[in-house]
This record gives sequence, structure tokens and C-alpha cells, in this order.
Amino acid sequence: MPPLTVDKNEHAAGEKSDHDQPPITDAKSEQATGTSKDTEPLTTTNSKDDEDGPVHIRGVHYVDSNTDLHSVPSFAFGTHPSSIIHDQKKRALFRVWPRDPKGKVIIPNETLRGGKVAPNGILSWGATLYDFYSIKPMPDNPYAITYLSGSRIAAAVRKIGELEHAKDELEWADNDDPHEIPVANTRELMETNEQENPNYGISSVLMFDRPLSSPFHPSHYPPPWPFIPFANPYPHVLLQERIPLHLLPKTLYVHDPYSLLPAKPDRDTDNDETPWVNMRPRVYLYKLILEPSTLKAIEESRKAAEESERKKKRVLDVFRFLPTEEERARGEPAYEVALPTKPSAPTCVEEAHLYLSPTGKLGKGNHSMVYKAEWELPRELFAEPKLCHTCVRVHPMMEVYQLKRSGRWREMMQEAGCKVPLAAEDEGVTNDTEYEMPVPPDTDEEFDAERIIGLPVFRVYCPNLRWQTTSTRCSHFTFHTNCPVPRTSVFQVAAKLLIQNDTHLAREAQNYQAFPDHFFQHWNGYNLTRPIHNPVPVHALTPQFHGYYVPVEKVALSTPSNENATDVDKEKATTETATEAKQTDEVPDENASERRPPPYLSPILLLEHCGQPVHLSSLSEDDREECASLFLRFNQAGWLHESIALRNVLFQPGLPTQWPIERDIPDSDVETRKSFRLIDFGRSRKISNASEWEALRLGKGETGEALQLVKILHGAFL
Repeated sequence: MPPLTVDKNEHAAGEKSDHDQPPITDAKSEQATGTSKDTEPLTTTNSKDDEDGPVHIRGVHYVDSNTDLHSVPSFAFGTHPSSIIHDQKKRALFRVWPRDPKGKVIIPNETLRGGKVAPNGILSWGATLYDFYSIKPMPDNPYAITYLSGSRIAAAVRKIGELEHAKDELEWADNDDPHEIPVANTRELMETNEQENPNYGISSVLMFDRPLSSPFHPSHYPPPWPFIPFANPYPHVLLQERIPLHLLPKTLYVHDPYSLLPAKPDRDTDNDETPWVNMRPRVYLYKLILEPSTLKAIEESRKAAEESERKKKRVLDVFRFLPTEEERARGEPAYEVALPTKPSAPTCVEEAHLYLSPTGKLGKGNHSMVYKAEWELPRELFAEPKLCHTCVRVHPMMEVYQLKRSGRWREMMQEAGCKVPLAAEDEGVTNDTEYEMPVPPDTDEEFDAERIIGLPVFRVYCPNLRWQTTSTRCSHFTFHTNCPVPRTSVFQVAAKLLIQNDTHLAREAQNYQAFPDHFFQHWNGYNLTRPIHNPVPVHALTPQFHGYYVPVEKVALSTPSNENATDVDKEKATTETATEAKQTDEVPDENASERRPPPYLSPILLLEHCGQPVHLSSLSEDDREECASLFLRFNQAGWLHESIALRNVLFQPGLPTQWPIERDIPDSDVETRKSFRLIDFGRSRKISNASEWEALRLGKGETGEALQLVKILHGAFL
């Protein structure tokens, strides 16, 4: 590991965005940020004998495999009264890039455009806190300092040919690249959650009119499923994974026995404590509504997914069994089995079910109400079919055994020109003429040719070897559970409802569809986001978007004994959306004014549930910098939020990339392991002119509002 150069008192003072040059502090700004021109950097020292060993910094600190590269080292905590890297700080810039005293000037707009960049486009990215430096663009001017990532500096000094004064830093800068970090595996979380299987009752609402092929048909729920909504003592898994847009359910059945869909601020709450099973069932049919540009992208994604599945089916997977030494000595050949074709992954999802209850209320605003909802989705979205390894071994062995009993195995060996071993009594060769060898499927259309090279390999066919799913399971395959599971799974999401006569929700849905992918992705490392002085994590910026649904009709329920409707007759529901509002040439009905208007049902915006609004008093300095960085990253991506407020920043303990057991941490450590997201984009819009960009560059507009909101101060920038 290369040695380090560290400044004990110098502190990071900012970063440039993709639209301006990096910050350069002068003597006054050094004083403002607690730096000193007389401060001597702490340089690393390594003897020739331990070049690959620990990196020592004046005998105070060393970097080795046990060093936490994501925390400020203790030696960087300043003892000088003016130092602002205090011992409560977890993220700060503390390294110094050594320059040639006679080196060339680094001109920001010409030589600082390189380096590693995450998809958000912010120019200074580093994998660890040790990847950020202060540097003097003009080596002979001790009063000008700027703050950059190591890879960006490395690109600049290589361009000007300054390679001898920071060899170790150059080597360090070449380590690690940006990559996306997946959230905790949804399938594994789902299966782990299902191990806790208390029998606390079956829901009274079953969709008996669903076709048998639907995963929601009652026959696909083994006891004790389905459970009563909102009665599970073990909370359902938070759905943190991004569902591809072409796999968002086309139809949503919304179960709303407590009449939350009208989204009335003054709704009757008398029945809120009534158990779900004692409420009158109410189910409404909703349809997915997306923008035309999104629909076009969905169609392309669906075609690509179908083509990918078609190509996968063109590959024949073969499992080969080699003979043991003893079998080889007897002349036994190898044999193989062609594995069955893997069932296709879904390329569309026809339906899903959503359950609403007042017990899940998360918040209320001027235009909307938000509830924690239970979303039931087809299991195949997350649980891929598996092959039972025991079956793959046992079925071919049984088939070979039958071939030997029938004498067909010896015939196959003779036809292949193999040395035929003497029949052994323990093989039980009985010439069983009643045994019929399975006929392999005709693969001429799928596979062009087969060629066997080398020693003969006999292929056996096992018609009973199948991929394991929830509906087809072998005796020794359990999906890590002790009982059968349904073809669906339930997750926690946030459902945002719109108060009548408002259009914010439709605009917010449009914005979610227009956001770039990196808004929803978690990336490794950190960014220097101007004008914040310190590195901040590059986690997802917004909740995952799970679809925008509008009501169509109320559903008449049926039961096994009576297929007729047991609920009220179907009644049309109304909602006004930008997509559905159309002009018609129909002649008004003279009696229309005498009719009762259809009841209002709110559209639904489904989102990832990301926690609760932040409280400034409970945030550390690192937390406040990260909260401010969300707004700054939003701006630098070309968007204005237009509603800078603490209520629009959510937090939750731990990170979505961690397992729940990792997120269940002591309160004393919570402040260092929070994750934050922006919400409420009903007013948000794209930046439309140069003056708005210039205001952001100068630290005004939303940049200034965001820093003031969380009380973050910053020094001067040239």
C-alpha cells in the first residue's frame, strides 16, 4: 500500500461541479476554515525493508489491512484551537498531494477534467476517504489551495508530466473504480422472513374469481397463508429493489376496507380500531398509467427481455458424470444428462394487490396523505427457479441403473466400440425387456448440431428432472422453509394519496419517470460536492418508483359457494390526470345534472418506504452535510426541487445495501449509519436557463437554501 501525505490542520474547502472550476482558497479563506500557511504536512515514511508493509505517518499512524479507510484517522483530529476536524467528525479531507516546487500551474478548465466519475457526473469521486486531497495548483503560491479527488489530480499531473513527486499517490489513485452496490437481496430477505411462520389467521378477502393460472388464485395459498393484512407480528420485507418499468404490474387490486382512498382530511375514524376481518371488504381496480416516452422505453425493454430469454433457451446445459477410478478400470464410460430448459423469467406482470389500513399512516401534507401499505406481488419477480443438486445426481444414476438392468447399457457400449465389461452379479443385469428407454425431445429446431470429441460419453435422458418452483418441488427441496409457500409475497411500500382537486401527484409521477437512473442507485465511495467541504456518500437520491395507478372501477367479489356478486354493483370512479383528460364531442346528457356524481378515489403513487422525516437536532455534522448534498446533487443533475424543507428529507437506520440484522445497531452508533432520501417532487422541474445555473454556481438559490436549512457553513471560493 502506498504511503500517505497528510495535513493535520488543513481542511477540505469544497469542490466544483461539472459546470464550474474547483474551489481555490486564498489566505483569508484559509483563516476562515481554520488552516494555516505555516502548517507543515505530515508526510509518510517507509523504510526500504517494508515498502509493502504498513504505511507509517511519523510513527503516529499506519495504514494496513485493518485500517478503516472510511473514517477520519485519529492523527487528523487537530489539537490546534483553529482546527475544525474535531473528534466527532467521521468524514473529512485530511491528505495533501505533494507538488514539485517548480512544477507547472494546474489550470482548472484545461487539466482538471479527468479522473474517475460516478454516473451522477460529479467530477471528484473517491472510493475511500483516503482518496481526497488538498493541492496547490500553483506550487510557488502557498496561499492558493484547492480540494480534489486523487484520480482527478493524477490525471492532471500526468498531463503536465509531473510524475516524480507523488509516485505513491499516483499508484493509490489507480485503485478501485466506481460501481453500483446492490441492495440486500430481496429473494433472500423474502425467504428468511418466511421462516417466521406464525399461524395468526387467514384473510377474509380471497379473489375467488381469479383464473387458476393467476398466482393470486386461492388454491395457490397453502396454510397458514394468506395472512390477515397488517396483523403480522413480523413486519414484511421492505421492498428496496428497483423493479424494471416493464415489470411494474399493469393492474392493481386495492383492498381498502377503511375507505382511505377518498383521501379526506376529515374522514370518519370511528372504525380505525376495528380488526381487518370485521370490516366490510372493499376492492377497487386500478390501472398503471405511464408517460408516452416511458411506454416506448418499456416496450423496448420488454422486447429486449424476450430476446434475452429466447437466446437463453438456445443454450443446452449438460451435466457430465466422470467414472471413478474403479469404474474406469472396468471400462465404464462417462455419461451425461441434458438439463431441462430453465423456465423463462417474467417479461410482464399482469396484476398485483395492495392493502391499505389507517394503522399504517405515515404522514399528511397540504396536498396528500401517505400510508405504509402492504403490496402483494408474484413471487417469480424475485425468486428464480432452482435446480435441486440432489435430483441432478440421483435421476441420472437411476436411469443408468435401469439401462444396466435391461441390458441396453451393454448394447450402447458395444455400439460405441467400448470394451464391454463382464456382467457383475451386483449390477443385477436381468434383461428386463419391459423397460422402455425415455425418448429424448427433438432438439433439431433448437440446436444445429452436436459433436462428441474424445472418449465416448453416453447421454441419458431424465424426463422427471425439473426446475424447482413454488408449484413444482421435489421431496428434498424446501426453499429454506419447513412448509410450502404461496406463489406471491408481501412487501412494505409507501402509498401516496392525493387530496381531491389537486394535480401534484400526476406531476410527481411524471418527474419520477424523467429522473436519471443514478437517482435510484447506490454507488460505492464518496463525492466532493461543491460547496460542501467534505466527502459525502453516493447513495440513492430518491425512493424507488413502483408505479402510478389510477382507479377504474369497484370490484364485485365472489365466493366459492356463490359466484354471483356479494359486494355492491360496480361503480365507476373518477380521477383527473394529465394522461386521461381528453376533449370529447359527445352531446351532454340532459339528465346529467340530476345524477349523483361518482365518488372520488385518489390515484396512488407507490414508492419505496424510506423512513421518517429528519429532525435537525438529532443530526450530526456528517448527517447534515449528507442531507445538504442530496439537494446539491439534485441541482447538479439539472433539476430544481422547489420545496427545500426538512420534511422532504427522510432517514432510516442503516443502509438499504445492508441486511436488517446489520441495520439493527446500538443507539450510540446510529448517527454514523443513517441513510437519507429526498421526497416530494410535485413542484420539481428541470433547470431551464443559464441564470438558474449561474445562481447555483455562486452558491445562491437552492444551493444556499439547502446549506442554510441544515446549518452548514463553508469558506470562500475563488
